[in-house]
Amino acid sequence: MNLIDLKQVFDDRSVGAAEQFVPQGRLRGVRTRVVARRRRRIATWTTAAVVAVVALAVAVPGGQPDVTPAPAVSPSPARMIEGFPEYALGARVVAAASGTAPEQRVELTVVPTTLDLVVFTRCDGAGENVSIMHELRVNGRELADGSCGGSLRPPDFAGLGVRVGEPATFVMRLSGAERQDESSRAAAPIPDGATFGIAVGERIPFDRYPLPPRPSATPTPLDRMPPNCAPAACADAVVIRSDPTDPLRPVRQTVAWRTLAQIDMVAQTPGLLHVRVNGVEVTTGEWWDYGTSGNGMYGDKDHGWKSPFGLDLRPGDPVTVEIVPEHVTGPWRVVLVPDQAVPGG
Repeated sequence: MNLIDLKQVFDDRSVGAAEQFVPQGRLRGVRTRVVARRRRRIATWTTAAVVAVVALAVAVPGGQPDVTPAPAVSPSPARMIEGFPEYALGARVVAAASGTAPEQRVELTVVPTTLDLVVFTRCDGAGENVSIMHELRVNGRELADGSCGGSLRPPDFAGLGVRVGEPATFVMRLSGAERQDESSRAAAPIPDGATFGIAVGERIPFDRYPLPPRPSATPTPLDRMPPNCAPAACADAVVIRSDPTDPLRPVRQTVAWRTLAQIDMVAQTPGLLHVRVNGVEVTTGEWWDYGTSGNGMYGDKDHGWKSPFGLDLRPGDPVTVEIVPEHVTGPWRVVLVPDQAVPGG
């Protein structure tokens, strides 16, 4: 699954205003025309709204919890490569390049050992309320365009002409800048001296990823609902929470389906949450630190799950939702957010 075009997806599918959603570690404002249409997966975000359905919750017997692999030792201080941390979002940066305006283009060639890649970009020094815009290409094919800064993990690099063991050339080009105030947005020049860069990371196994040290303080209990959940949307929400005695225990609910606007996920520790609907995995939430950040996934409005997942659910159908945790060592929460605009949904 993964993670892209947050603004477009949330504008199309969110229960509340798109401004409520704050992406973490993803390209802000990215329009990935090649990738976003597939919409297999959406990246992390910090606030959300929530879902609905009449539910009967059951914990799936899981026996003893799995043993979480010991993570790699975190480097101290963290190594930086061309302004990017060596490790981020489950990936290790293998190559990076940077430039300084008035230069507007940087190029990077890598020979990937996997197609599970993450592309990072950064733009610094543009000034307050100014966003630098950029375009990304790989092997001459459009990868993304929009506001610079964040990360991108397309689900189909092979479809973009990238092959394991063969050189792949990534190009980042600045396309302009925008200045935004409270009521308007206008074109602005790219300031001389602004710096920008691109990095390509390869995803690595969980037990090889250098996790940060576990905080000594007791974590704040998770709220039942996402902070910006509109009351009308949350009134019938179904909330799936971790087993308080075993966060690695899978949890299953049977629900009378309501058309979803989105799925909201949050965890307090590093690890994964696999979300399965009628046995089909529709998204995987990922956490690589203890920041209690959120992950988001678009819902099935307008039959949005039929093409990518083969799921064409109807309101009122009995549906099984299962959350299968992996590596987590603390509480987590998943909320299904209904689409209030759909009649009968």
